[in-house]
Amino acid sequence: MKNSAMIEACLACFAACEMCATECIKMISADHLRCIALCRDCAEICALCIKLEQRDSEFSHDVMQLCVESCTACAAECEKFAAHHDHCRECAEVCRKCASECQAA
Repeated sequence: MKNSAMIEACLACFAACEMCATECIKMISADHLRCIALCRDCAEICALCIKLEQRDSEFSHDVMQLCVESCTACAAECEKFAAHHDHCRECAEVCRKCASECQAA
């Protein structure tokens, strides 16, 4: 499969971001609103990366660059809560890996 490492990283990031957003929503804390928003955006961009890569879209590379930016922003926000919430720590780690794979692709 073409760019299989990037696709695997995007799948893992999608799942981690969805879980993190869900757990942050359950906390009902205004402190986590940006984390929730970035996780949701990041998950959607990761899914789009996978779709465009699979169909060999001419826009795949452009969306991968957006994914790098989205994953980096999401990781930075999740890292603010990483010491207190495992889901935020795990999400930040997975986002960093996804950004790296999309950058390399």
